[in-house]
Amino acid sequence: MNKSNAKIVYAVIIVAVIIGSFGGGYLFAKVLTPETGQEGTSVERIVSLSAACTEIIYAIGAGDKLVGVDQSSVDYALSGNETFEGAPGQLEDYPVDIFNKTNVGKASNPNMELIVSLHPDIVFAWWYNTDVNKRIGDLGIPVVTVNPQNVSDVYNLIKTVGALVGKSVEADAVISEMEMRIDAIAEKVLNLINEEKPLVYYELGTALKTVGPGTFTNELISMAGGINIAANESVRYPILSNEYIIEKNPDVIVVVSYGASVDEIKNREGWQNIDAVKDDRVYAIESGWVTASPRLVLGLEQFAQWFHPELFG
Repeated sequence: MNKSNAKIVYAVIIVAVIIGSFGGGYLFAKVLTPETGQEGTSVERIVSLSAACTEIIYAIGAGDKLVGVDQSSVDYALSGNETFEGAPGQLEDYPVDIFNKTNVGKASNPNMELIVSLHPDIVFAWWYNTDVNKRIGDLGIPVVTVNPQNVSDVYNLIKTVGALVGKSVEADAVISEMEMRIDAIAEKVLNLINEEKPLVYYELGTALKTVGPGTFTNELISMAGGINIAANESVRYPILSNEYIIEKNPDVIVVVSYGASVDEIKNREGWQNIDAVKDDRVYAIESGWVTASPRLVLGLEQFAQWFHPELFG
């Protein structure tokens, strides 16, 4: 890429980041290093180290621009075609086409030589892999780090990706469908009083670790008409005590699909006294439905059915 084209890429990236900062109220995505001397002409070759970004890229019809993906992006496809059915956007291509992309390994420890060999114009990555992101940036490859913390941030992320790959119209269409389906649920739970909302314990992959404020899963629980027992914790991903969960006596327990099994949770010592266990309301949720992608709508709809079967059955 000559210097002129490099400036174009840099400008596009900055514009996209500004779009995100306006909508979310803060900067949720940033570019570690502007491209300065690499071959290429535009954002046509993408490596994604974020499965959520991979999904968004497919959803807006830009899957052909992906040249490399991380292992998590592949794992989502391995979860089965049915986990993509009914999702907003063009995700029907994802489960099959992802295997045509170069797998660069885990996002926390990707194959750097392989990434360089793919000549990406840009890399999408989660914010928390700071060392990896810096190493890629030091190679002169722009890295857009993402850290969405609520549904509004996810909308902004979709807008940002759309702007970067020249698919703004398609990105807006995906957002519109998400908003329509989310509004349909919000309308049904709008007038529920707190006594009508189930207490919910949501467990991540580590036993007793859950989601607190500043996570969009916490927001999804609330949007679906539930009350997260960890909503007022002081950190985003608290680890609760066994005694605390038993004392809170949640009405519904949801565990992410890569975590403990439903039977394991039901058989934990002392948990037989929890209403969710007594009433057989312990569920496993597909992990791809509770990440920062268009499929979060599927997760929200599933939450709503579990929390309020009388409204969404």
